[in-house]
Amino acid sequence: MIPKIIPSIASANQLFLADELARLGDQYESLHIDIEDGNFIPNITFGMRTIRKLREVSSKPFSVHLMVTNPEDYLTDLASLNCSHIFIHVENAVYLLNMLNTIKKFGIKAGLALNPISNLRDYEYLLPDVDAILYMSSEPDTYGDILNPRVIEKIMPKKGLDYEIWVDGGVKRKHLPLLSEKNVDYAVMGRELFNNDPTAILNQFN
Repeated sequence: MIPKIIPSIASANQLFLADELARLGDQYESLHIDIEDGNFIPNITFGMRTIRKLREVSSKPFSVHLMVTNPEDYLTDLASLNCSHIFIHVENAVYLLNMLNTIKKFGIKAGLALNPISNLRDYEYLLPDVDAILYMSSEPDTYGDILNPRVIEKIMPKKGLDYEIWVDGGVKRKHLPLLSEKNVDYAVMGRELFNNDPTAILNQFN
């Protein structure tokens, strides 16, 4: 089955976010929000003030990807903003299970995100406690965040466990069959959507 596309608002025109949301139409489950702090990752995207404003113009749940040094500092604020998922990175937290349980206490799906350098095998002990795994399929490099197919090869089978598989980073329409072969449930798509007709793409694949 082709994975469902989740729009990533970080790739939209930042001067006209409300208009960009209108362009998306309604054929998607959630709006993906990358929070990048310029520390854990070189880029800076949204602060909480902007995210609260996004909530005023969107009724869709937010799937939030915390690419930050101190993810625990964001959880309480995000809990009040109708988030479907919160993803934390394995690379910057020691007590991952504690944060996963905190997210779940808010009634939000708790996910782990992995940069291309990481391997899920090192975190298999956590799989019974996660709701979703997000594989980053590109790095914030100087080549335009192109999807690296070698990362897709690292996607592990679920082995009977019940969690969602997400892929984020340079995903284009042409990659969807490849992700389908790996039983990916959700594909986060940014530039491919907003540089084209997002409504047409979402209507076709969602």
